[in-house]
Amino acid sequence: MENEAAGSPSLEQDVERIERLLRRISHVVYTKGRSILGDFGITSPQFDALLFLHRDGDMPMGSLCDRMSLACSTVTDLVDRMEKGEYVARERDQSDRRVIKVRILPRGEEMVGKVMVSRIRYLSNILKDLPAEERVKAIAALEVIYALIYEPIV
Repeated sequence: MENEAAGSPSLEQDVERIERLLRRISHVVYTKGRSILGDFGITSPQFDALLFLHRDGDMPMGSLCDRMSLACSTVTDLVDRMEKGEYVARERDQSDRRVIKVRILPRGEEMVGKVMVSRIRYLSNILKDLPAEERVKAIAALEVIYALIYEPIV
């Protein structure tokens, strides 16, 4: 209340502004990211699947469905197309033959690398004129927000 009286924005006003800026930034980055994926002939869901497999390793189809928040039938179709493109392979789990795991192949790893180079180049061109101390502050603020979202204070 004291800050509002002194002319400072309220928590609610700050939160509304942060939410709006994060949404706008996310939209622009997402839209450009889709455009970049188009340059490589891969869809956004395919790239998301490749990123999960690249980062987390082989995983059962059910886990990939959960990670992507998509129906298993949708992920099955997605993996079918990715398998035809030689980005991934399906394999039976050696410890439980009922489980089908998805593994990223070298071509999938190569795709992740190429796309990430292009995305980083795009953001580098945007942020190149932002002074280093401002980048450090932005990173620190985003890391705090991320930690609060995924590790909420009880």
